[in-house]
Amino acid sequence: MSENRSFKYFIPAIAWAVLIVGLSSMPGVSLPDMNLFEPDKLAHAVVYAIFTGLILRGFYYRNGQQPVKWIPQVLIAFVLAAGWGFLMELMQDRYFPGRMFEIADEIANIFGTILSIGIFKLLLKL
Repeated sequence: MSENRSFKYFIPAIAWAVLIVGLSSMPGVSLPDMNLFEPDKLAHAVVYAIFTGLILRGFYYRNGQQPVKWIPQVLIAFVLAAGWGFLMELMQDRYFPGRMFEIADEIANIFGTILSIGIFKLLLKL
């Protein structure tokens, strides 16, 4: 399968990544809070669970609807999603006034990523 044909399966994940940039750059006052069970953290987990699911979906369809391989595909999805979350936290701290890096947000991002992998595993028998 050509690279151009397989790329199309990842367009939803790329669009979601762009949406994450938009959401991450929205102005607002960010106060450090280590409560992992507040609505903001739930939102982080859901956003990154969807992002990870879209990446895994891209692999699934690129594989011809065959199971996604743990190594390297699930690992790539995890690194991309968790890494994107970390990058967004760094960008918020450095480039967006009123926003700051929050470790609790990154933990929620990683939790959402892992949750999505688990759900994907249950639904599609990875």
